[in-house]
Amino acid sequence: MKIPPPDLKTLAFYRHFDRFSGGHLKVWNYFCHSKKSTAFRPTIHFAEGSALDISNPWFSAGECIQEAWDPCHADALFLGGMDWLAVPEYCPTPTINLIQGVRHGDPTDPRHAFLSRRAIRICVSKEVEIAILASGKVNGPVVTIPAGLDFDEFPEPSREREIPLLIAGPKNPELARKLSGKLADMKVPHTCLANSLPRRDFLSLLGQASVTIFLPLAKEGFYLPALEGMAMGTLVVCPDCVGNREFCFDRINCLRPDYNMGSIVASCRDALERMSNGSAETILSAAFHQVHQHSIEEESRLFLRVLSALFR
Repeated sequence: MKIPPPDLKTLAFYRHFDRFSGGHLKVWNYFCHSKKSTAFRPTIHFAEGSALDISNPWFSAGECIQEAWDPCHADALFLGGMDWLAVPEYCPTPTINLIQGVRHGDPTDPRHAFLSRRAIRICVSKEVEIAILASGKVNGPVVTIPAGLDFDEFPEPSREREIPLLIAGPKNPELARKLSGKLADMKVPHTCLANSLPRRDFLSLLGQASVTIFLPLAKEGFYLPALEGMAMGTLVVCPDCVGNREFCFDRINCLRPDYNMGSIVASCRDALERMSNGSAETILSAAFHQVHQHSIEEESRLFLRVLSALFR
C-alpha cells in the first residue's frame, strides 16, 4: 500500500509590489526555490495597492496567491525589506529574512530596527553580512547565499553589437544624463538609458552593447545588473558600490572605477580603447567565467538546506 506524503508546511511570503525591480525578482527566485522543498509549500499575499499585472512575476501563481494574511498562524514566514511592518512584533512564527542591501546596517535606515526581530537571515553577499553583523543587533543566525542568475531567462546576445556604448542608469538617472552630456561633448557615440525597461528588453539591450556603463546606487547589496551584463557579453564598467566587490574585479573581469564622474569617464575611455585594440577579450573571458559561479541552481541548493533546518 502506497503511503501518502506528509502534509507540507506553509511558507508564507508577503510583498508590496508597486513595479518590477531586482529586489522583487530575487524574492520571486526564492519563492520558486521553495517549490522544490519536500517539507514546505509557498504562498504569497500582496499588500493593498500592489500591481497584479503581467509585470508581476506572480501573475500566474494561481492558488499560491492568498487573499488573507495571518502571519502568526502560518508555519513559517519569508520576509524582505519593509515586509516586517506587516508582522506583529511578538509573532512567534519562525521567519526567514532575505537581506538584499548593506543599508540594513545603517542606524538611520528604517530597516535597521528590524535586525532585532528573531529570524534566520540570508544575505545576498558577504558585504551585506559584514554590514549587518557590525550593528551588533542581529537576532538569529546569518548565512550568505550569493545572488544567482537563471541563465534560461537570458536572450541570445546580438552577434553585431549595434550600440558602441550604453549608459545603464535607471537607478541614477540624474548622473546618467550628466554623463551622457559629457560624452556628447567628447563626441563619443552612445545610448543613454535613464528609465526602467521590462527586464527582457533591458537584457536584450545589454546584448547589443559593446561597452556598458552601469550606474548603481552608491551602496548596493549585490547589484545584479552588472553580473547580467557579464552574462550578456558586454564589457562592464561598474563603479564601486560596495556590494559589487564580490564579483567585480577591476581590470580582471570588468572596470570598476571610483564612483565619481572623472573616474567613470576615464574608465569609459579605457574600455573603448580596449575594445578597439582587442585587449578586452581577456576581461570578457574572465567575466564569462565569473558569471557561471553564480547559478540559480546553487542559490536554490543552499536555500533548501537552510529551509530544511528551519524546524530542527
